[in-house]
Amino acid sequence: MEHADIISGAYTYTKEAFFSLKQLPRWIVLFLYFVIPILACLAVSSLILQLAVLPVLVNVFVNDNYGFTASSLSGLLQYFAVVLSLCCVFFVPLIQGYCYRIAKSDGPEMPDHTNLWGLFFSGWRINFVILYYAIPIIVISLIYAMIFYYLFPNAGLYLTIDVMALEGILTVLITMSYVAIEFITIILVSLFAFVGLVQLTRSGSLAEATHIRGIADIIKKIGWYDYILSLVIMSILFLLVTFILILLAQIFAYNGVAIVILIGVYLFVMIPIMVFFIRYLSEVYDTAFHLPEEDDVDFDDF
Repeated sequence: MEHADIISGAYTYTKEAFFSLKQLPRWIVLFLYFVIPILACLAVSSLILQLAVLPVLVNVFVNDNYGFTASSLSGLLQYFAVVLSLCCVFFVPLIQGYCYRIAKSDGPEMPDHTNLWGLFFSGWRINFVILYYAIPIIVISLIYAMIFYYLFPNAGLYLTIDVMALEGILTVLITMSYVAIEFITIILVSLFAFVGLVQLTRSGSLAEATHIRGIADIIKKIGWYDYILSLVIMSILFLLVTFILILLAQIFAYNGVAIVILIGVYLFVMIPIMVFFIRYLSEVYDTAFHLPEEDDVDFDDF
């Protein structure tokens, strides 16, 4: 596999799709596909939580037994509203639907970004595959939680650990083992999930996208080394952009407006990066189906 050629092709595809004035509206539209569901959900959830839920919580928890105040409960509900609004990217999967179209298309130009209902239903096909591959991670988390609370039934939300005590050592060991197992599971699941998502767009079948043996055969044709190297290259770019955002967030940690602007800029920048990832992964996937080049050299003269 020629990684340099594939990277160059994905970069050219992304550059021609976004980095020109006439293509800027497409970039803005895809950004709105990210932002509008979040803002709409934030407005609705904040209104419901503050007007309907907050008075109930104030009557229950604002007393001498619990020590909450109305302002603290209001702040907690607003954080909850933010979490709900971010979840709307999953429940209103317009951007996932467009990713489906990009991976499905093998042409030199970006696919059409209209037909919102089509994007919505294609996005949910992506979501179903993501949920399927998330099952092992969820199961491990549940098993860990049951083991942890079985061994430490008195553990609270703010557990203090004496690392020199036997119970403290067991807590640390269980937590570290969980982190290690979860990390390894995420890596292994991701190897199959990425190919499964492209397989979904090419075959249109949820069954083929979740057929582990078939996915493993495709990765074998690509080459495990080449495929893992491709994921490492994609991860480095993503982590670099994320690290820059985190660094800037630390600088403006006490400025709420600046944090909101940074999140918006991050989502805006992630759009071409996401398109690059999808195109790059699709071209890596296609290498599994390339016919081997025939050797046409004539050795009759030797």
